[in-house]
Amino acid sequence: MNKKIKQGLAVAVAIPMLTTSALSQLRLSGYGEAALITGSTEGANNASSTKNLGQEFVILAENTGKTAFGDYRVFLNIDSDEVRNGVDRVPGFGNPFGARGIELMPSKETMLYYTYEGVYGGEIARTTVPVVTERPVDLTGLSGLAEFIDVTGGSHAIGLEFRPTGHRLSLAYSPNLELGPNASSDRTPADAAQNLANASGAGGLHNTASGYSFGYRGSFGPITVGAGYTSIDHKQLATSQDVDSKTLGLIYTQAPFAIGVQRTKNEGTKSHTVTTSNKERTVDTVTGTFAASKQVTVGLMYSKMETMSANQTNSGPETKVLQGVVAYNLGPVVLSLAHEKAENRADTTAATNTTSGLDNSLTKVKVKANF
Repeated sequence: MNKKIKQGLAVAVAIPMLTTSALSQLRLSGYGEAALITGSTEGANNASSTKNLGQEFVILAENTGKTAFGDYRVFLNIDSDEVRNGVDRVPGFGNPFGARGIELMPSKETMLYYTYEGVYGGEIARTTVPVVTERPVDLTGLSGLAEFIDVTGGSHAIGLEFRPTGHRLSLAYSPNLELGPNASSDRTPADAAQNLANASGAGGLHNTASGYSFGYRGSFGPITVGAGYTSIDHKQLATSQDVDSKTLGLIYTQAPFAIGVQRTKNEGTKSHTVTTSNKERTVDTVTGTFAASKQVTVGLMYSKMETMSANQTNSGPETKVLQGVVAYNLGPVVLSLAHEKAENRADTTAATNTTSGLDNSLTKVKVKANF
């Protein structure tokens, strides 16, 4: 082959590669953490008296770049603890791939997206209170507190966002809440591996729920406002209760202090297998944090939950949860000590939620290293 032709072909192959490298950037980040949880119990809730030593390792791979129509971002979260870390509808799939998504940004203030397990829609307002480490529900996972119901956590969704400076308005829609993390772009829900209904033994139910959610989060000087709303249409049976979830929170920040209040009200549950839920839960949370120094931050969180269930005729006991956290920041490594005391922990497996005396007293020591 002519030498000039060979050189021309080499240049033709190299240019797209160089262009791709110049217009996109692949980044890896994440963390590893280990924690010891121990405590005592009263009542029948003996799970909290068992010592636990566990871990979570997360790798986030993301690529950002430019197209002829604006910027884009694609990301994938690999989580060693994904099936036990807040994704209550995923167990059984054994999939370590968690949050993932594609974002298209035709302008700096507008974004279109697809996601599974990403934080969009009303979920952007789920925790509108200051916290030191984890939000109240995630500190131990045993408080029994309900949280805002969304259509993006453990679900596939598409949506639209508007992001003017200091504000974020996010809209999300999930056409089929039964699709699991393995749902393929080349298959339909009739494939047993694609949907949660078959995974839970309810064969033949391929599209029993759909829903939409929207959320707002914005700053007005020292005040941050978060609000979210979700509506889910359950189609499994005539007795299935549709979901209506609302949340509103406020944070006031005046360094070194931050305080916040939030109310969340849920009617119904996200679970596709519940046919007589008729649950209504209202959670009020007050939190405060204080940066005692550049390295030390302390926080206090108090939550109260009222439960109404069984066709709105039986009132469950008030759940009261007090949590305290102290964290020491060593740069990329954070050491923390937390204590949680829950009175009348909600029995989420009961049909009426009228059981009293399920109390927890838990202490957690954790080390977290970011990279």
